[in-house]
Amino acid sequence: MFEIGVIAVRFFAGGRISLKLVVAVLAVVSSSADPVQAFFKSFEELSVHTLPDTGSLDDCSLRLQKLDDRQASASSTELPTYSREFAHLAAIGWKQPSGDVEWRCSGTLIAEDFVLTAAHCTQDEEAEPSAVRFGDLDLYSPSDDRFAQQLDIKEIIRHPDFDFNSAYHDVALLRLAKPVTVTDFVTPACLYTNDSFSFPKMYATGWDFYSDVSPPIYNSALNPIDQDRCKFWYRTNKEAFRKGINRMLMCAGDETLKTCPGDTGGPLQVRLLSSSRYTPFVLGVSVLGVPCGQTTPGVYAKLAHYINWIEDVTKRNYFAQECVTRHISRREWDEALVPTAVKSAYNHPQLTGKKETISVAPTNGQLQIFKEFKCAVGKDADNIDWICGCTIVAQDFALTSARCVKNIEVDIVNYKNDWKHIDEIIFHPEYDKKTLYNDLALIRLKTDNRKRYDWKSVSCVAGNEDQSRFLSFGIGPYNLNDDGTMDNNTDGTERYLTATLELLARENCTEFYKKYGILKDGINETQFCTWSKDFLVPGACEPWNGNEVLNEMRPASDTNPFPEDLIGVGSYAPDCGFGRPLVASRAIAFREWMNSVIYKTINVNTVPQVLMEKELALDYICEAWDREAGVCVHIDHCNHRALVDEIKFCTNETAPIVCCPVNSFIATAHLPLLTECETNYQRFRKKHVDFASPEGQVIEEGNHPHSVMIGWKVNRTGTSWNCMGTLINKNTVLTTAGCTNMVKRRSPDVISIGESDVSRINDGEAQIIRVMETIRYPSYNPKTHDNDIAILKLDSNVVVNENAIPACLWRDLNRTPYYAQEVQFNKQFFTARDKNLVHNRDCKQFTSHTELTNDQMCWQEFKLHPDGSEAANCGHKGDPFISFQRTNNVYLPYLVGLYSFGDKERCASGEAVVATRISSYINWISLYLQ
Repeated sequence: MFEIGVIAVRFFAGGRISLKLVVAVLAVVSSSADPVQAFFKSFEELSVHTLPDTGSLDDCSLRLQKLDDRQASASSTELPTYSREFAHLAAIGWKQPSGDVEWRCSGTLIAEDFVLTAAHCTQDEEAEPSAVRFGDLDLYSPSDDRFAQQLDIKEIIRHPDFDFNSAYHDVALLRLAKPVTVTDFVTPACLYTNDSFSFPKMYATGWDFYSDVSPPIYNSALNPIDQDRCKFWYRTNKEAFRKGINRMLMCAGDETLKTCPGDTGGPLQVRLLSSSRYTPFVLGVSVLGVPCGQTTPGVYAKLAHYINWIEDVTKRNYFAQECVTRHISRREWDEALVPTAVKSAYNHPQLTGKKETISVAPTNGQLQIFKEFKCAVGKDADNIDWICGCTIVAQDFALTSARCVKNIEVDIVNYKNDWKHIDEIIFHPEYDKKTLYNDLALIRLKTDNRKRYDWKSVSCVAGNEDQSRFLSFGIGPYNLNDDGTMDNNTDGTERYLTATLELLARENCTEFYKKYGILKDGINETQFCTWSKDFLVPGACEPWNGNEVLNEMRPASDTNPFPEDLIGVGSYAPDCGFGRPLVASRAIAFREWMNSVIYKTINVNTVPQVLMEKELALDYICEAWDREAGVCVHIDHCNHRALVDEIKFCTNETAPIVCCPVNSFIATAHLPLLTECETNYQRFRKKHVDFASPEGQVIEEGNHPHSVMIGWKVNRTGTSWNCMGTLINKNTVLTTAGCTNMVKRRSPDVISIGESDVSRINDGEAQIIRVMETIRYPSYNPKTHDNDIAILKLDSNVVVNENAIPACLWRDLNRTPYYAQEVQFNKQFFTARDKNLVHNRDCKQFTSHTELTNDQMCWQEFKLHPDGSEAANCGHKGDPFISFQRTNNVYLPYLVGLYSFGDKERCASGEAVVATRISSYINWISLYLQ
């Protein structure tokens, strides 16, 4: 079944489209009227993200998603399941004398050779399980057996404190006879290691082995249940819960569910996003097979309390950052965050002019309002000729088909009635107008920081193409594309059409066009085809080449905080893909080229590489490619922007030691000093960190214990606390030079640490220490704010305690955390705000900070106002931007930047502010860490 929607346009002389009236009607193919879910991320999942300093389209879906204050909603019904979504799920079975296996329990693959389950699942009728099966959702049907792997159990390891008569410590590990082969359908899950969390929904997953039919997999959304409420339900079960529901157990349920799966041993899990992919994290394991439902919540062993035991047995590390990267390429992409079709009904003006609500049909496309035109390229004139379609892929770049604009005069782009003039057209370097290969062009738009496309306009290049239906576009007369309810319709007004088409296999598409010279080599890996087997009435649809191929299209009123996913760009579409396939360029295949044009990205793997004639060891002086002096360092300690023309390798050894130009590397000699912070003070570090407290609330005791108030003596007893800094070792504070200049002709006199409120400084908790020396960066310029950084050396060491702990320095020269907390000091107390990074390129292009240097960085408020507008984003000199990175089961605070300046009026309306980039000054800072 195919669907077509229409958008009204008006044609003028010459057959070109002239956009005077734009009314769109969108095809809707969903049967649900559920609201689109709001954006929601956990702190742990967000904190692991870093962005390349050069900028990139790769992280588009992360950068352009915005957290708002709406709570995510989820259905309380049992959700459908798919193979790749549950690649970690294991069925545990007992071999019978007949040779068959009887499956009775669920488990979770947590390593290639280990399955996690409930300990009570390791014995049934005095027999132990002997086999585990993965990748088979329907255990008693051969339909998905081609993905399955079945292995024997080599060893059963129950928790040493488990007792079959008790519900406590009901956790066991099954060692497999051999490791699984990791595939898209069999992949280990991660374990959630934090004892506390704030997920509004968790998902109980497993087989219903007590079902009367072939056991299906269920994925039931459950709410966390308060411990006290849960204790009430199980107060009479004195044998299994003789100690009550203690901290090593957790409860979850949903009173709206009529039933819960009769599963046992299965995981209670959430899915967390990183690198635009979802990784399943297991929170708990169901104990004693306690079911959930209308009357009782389910009880689960809380895995955070068993991490050390699990790691000791499996010899694996389950720190989140390390676990998610192990099999990230196997994980699901985030296409499930946004439904593939609009899920609501919209007012539709009938021909009578009256408004009615048209219900959404599950299969038949309906005419719907779509008030704005999408994206078009044209020639500016009295009657504008719109030549072809396009997609906004960056705030100042549009993407289209090269053959649409090659040797054709165009000078304007229109996105939803917002017009921009064209500055330059960049064709793919391998485009040949005689073929359809590499048929892409980027259009640079004339824009400034006062008039640009909003971030909500940008479509992100989709990494996931594992789908079978797409939306494409065309143009045709209304009377050949209406709903067919009115005979003799003579309205031939041209409309902008949307059509839902099916994916066609590459080899089948090649067969269609094997005689076409423009596809002489067939459909290659940079292209794909989509079509409908149905043929259209001649003239019903003319192709709209250069337009986007999407997996969805949203109405103007949509408030979904996620960008649209761009799958491809239409290249050749006879009859709009009906009867003959539409050929499109795969956007993901050209992302690296787009990055090189838009962000000038540097891929060190493609830069010419040479080995020096005379091999040199680490830290030796060398001569870089342009005869500039350099030093041999590990490539990770060299700024990749300095390696754009040629990479000189100092040695042929395994470690990539390169000749890095002076001022572009971190000196190896400084690394021991820098890494001390990461190994010291572990017992004082936080094991749980969350988003910042509400605006204006004083930070809680022990949060941001590296925060330092900087003061000037005003008399023998008084102190004026004017700005703040960050403790980076026991006798060193880092701040901005602007902060140290706040009192004319005087440097700071004292610092205070250990207290977040000035009014309580003298209550005994604060440590007040004299500043022995103030060291500003030698070339600091107070007018331009260049090199705005300073060091305060203290007269004595800070006594380290839970309220006074040094922060670490972020020293990656090529990547920066996406999310950080800005600690702010208003001369009275400390508060914290959630912030996100803005690429330097975007900050220079779209804000007033046009003179931004590579030693500076931009940050903006992370949360939007409820109406979707940007929140105020001002700060104070010296305010630190702190990124929390989890390691060794604690969160290490890393100082990433220091607030330098921002336009007072512009930042109040949400414009990004400028901070000093700490990684640029690592070598200078290290000189004063002794």
